[in-house]
Amino acid sequence: MRVLLIPALWVATLLGNGRLVGVGLLVAGATDFFDGYMARRLRQESRAGARLDSLADNLLLISTVAWIELLHPEIFRDKTVLVVATFGVYLASLSVGLVKFHQLGNLHLYSSKVAGGALYSFAVITLLTAPYEPLLLWLAAAAFIVSSAETLLAQLLSSAVDENMGSIFLALRRRAESRTIHPIGTARKHRSQAPQSANVVRSSASPTNSIATSAAPNANETRA
Repeated sequence: MRVLLIPALWVATLLGNGRLVGVGLLVAGATDFFDGYMARRLRQESRAGARLDSLADNLLLISTVAWIELLHPEIFRDKTVLVVATFGVYLASLSVGLVKFHQLGNLHLYSSKVAGGALYSFAVITLLTAPYEPLLLWLAAAAFIVSSAETLLAQLLSSAVDENMGSIFLALRRRAESRTIHPIGTARKHRSQAPQSANVVRSSASPTNSIATSAAPNANETRA
């Protein structure tokens, strides 16, 4: 539904109907939430669904930036450096994922959710109420820069797309714990095998001793 909404919202933008675009963004956000909720609830999550979800998010995000620029050109005129820097970091993170993994990075970072909520809030409020609030713009841009930078760094450090990463700090912590647990498990395995080897040696030596003892003649047999 989000993918289908994008062409309709482009038409509304070109007609200059900012409020309709704002309502459309609200509908898009609702479909995004219920799509993920129903997929988990019905256990119908899939890799193809995750990729389509990521595609819809990125297309809607890029379109939203273009819609705001067309409907409120004063934002880019007043905050040119901020807008260019924010979008530049985002495009860099997007490019790294496409070059390295040949797909859009769908890492499900917590920072991405915060940034998406901040950006949606700014876009909807601006489109519905006409004048934009500079403080909301700064908050949305800051959250988006942090999210894009974390996505960029996570993709550079990862060898595969981890859709359950959550945060790069959590990923690094899990990696450090796995490196610590592996040597401990190896040491325990060696210790558990060592006594067994000694028992095997002793048990293999015992029959030899018993055979040698039984084979030796006792004193009575010698006298007889």
